[in-house]
Amino acid sequence: MIRVMVVDDSALVRKIATDILSADPEITVAATAANAEFAMAKLERERLDVITLDLEMPGMGGLEAIRRIMSARPTPIIVMSAHAQKGAELTLQALEAGAIDFVLKPSNSLSGGIPAIAKELTEKVRDAARIVMGPPQSLATPLETRSAALAEPHRAAPPVYAPLPLDGERYDLVAIGTSTGGPVALKTVLTQLPADFPVGVVVVQHMPPVFTKAFADRLDSCCAVRVKEAENGDLILPGRVLIAPGNWHMIVTRFGAEPKVLLNQNDPVNGHRPSVDVLMHSVAREYGSKAVGVIMTGMGKDGAEGLRELHGRGGRIIAQDQNTSVIYGMNKEVVQNGNAHEVVPVDQIAFRLRTNVVGVSAARSVV
Repeated sequence: MIRVMVVDDSALVRKIATDILSADPEITVAATAANAEFAMAKLERERLDVITLDLEMPGMGGLEAIRRIMSARPTPIIVMSAHAQKGAELTLQALEAGAIDFVLKPSNSLSGGIPAIAKELTEKVRDAARIVMGPPQSLATPLETRSAALAEPHRAAPPVYAPLPLDGERYDLVAIGTSTGGPVALKTVLTQLPADFPVGVVVVQHMPPVFTKAFADRLDSCCAVRVKEAENGDLILPGRVLIAPGNWHMIVTRFGAEPKVLLNQNDPVNGHRPSVDVLMHSVAREYGSKAVGVIMTGMGKDGAEGLRELHGRGGRIIAQDQNTSVIYGMNKEVVQNGNAHEVVPVDQIAFRLRTNVVGVSAARSVV
C-alpha cells in the first residue's frame, strides 16, 4: 500500500483528496493534517510514502514545510496548487524547494471539477511513490542541489558519451521536451546558456495555463538568454527561448522569410497539450539534420515518436540520464529505443549544446 498524508487547512479539500485517493485499492490515506506544524509532528510518527501539501496555510507556510521535510525526512511531495497567478508563482518556488509535482485544486474554472483532478492526483501519487529520495538536506543547501538529490533506483546503463565532432557540428535549432522534474532541470540547462547563444530554443514543459507564463517569466529573470511564453507567430531567434503555453500545442515552421512557432488546440497527444511529440515531429520535418532534440525527466512516453523521426532525419538527440532525473520515463523511452546519441547528467546538457551548436573550440572557450 502507498501511504499518503494529506495536508490542507481546508477540511473540505482534505475530505475530497482523501476520498479520491482512498478509492484506489493501492493507496491508503495514513494521516491528514490541518497545518504544517501538525504535519511535521505526524511525519515523525508515521511511515509515509507521499505527502500532498497545500502551500497557503496559516502558521508555517507550505514552502517552509517543504524545506523542513527535506531536511528532516525527505518524502515525495505533491503540491495542491491554486489556479491564480500567485498560486503559480508559489508552486514554482515549491518545485525548486524539492516538491516533486503539483495538481490544481478543483475550481469553477477547471472543466470537469473534481473528476478532472481525480485521475491526475492518483497517477501522480503513484508515480511519486516510486521515487527514492536522497539523504536529508541541510536547510542551508541551495535549492537546486536539494532538488537534484531526487533519483530513482540506479537500474540504467552508465551514461553514454558520443565522441565530440572534430570540427563541431552546426545546427539551427534546439528543441527540448520534459515533464515531471522539468522546471528544475530546465533551469539548470538554460541558466548555463550564454546570452549570445547562436540559435533559438523551443520548449514543451507539461504544465497548465497560467503556470507556463509564470514559469517563463521566472526563467527570464535568472537566465542570460531571453525566455518567454510563446505566442502564435513568435519568431525563432538566436538567444531566445520559447516555452509552449499550457493547453496549446506548439509547432515550428520555416515557411516564409523567418522561422516561427505556431500554436493550435488540436486534440491532446499522449494525453498532453502541449505535447512533446507534436513539437518534435514538426522539428524533424522542418529542420531535420539541422536540429538538436533534448529529452529530459518526465513520466510516460511523450516525445519518443517525435524524436525517433528526428533521429531518422539526421538530427542529434541528447537525453538526460537516469541518476539526475526525478522520473526516468520520457528520456528512458528514447534511450531504450536507441534514438539517443548521448545520455548525460542534467548539468552537462548545456555544455553539450554549446559543443554541438557552436562548435568544440567555441564551446570550450565559454565553459
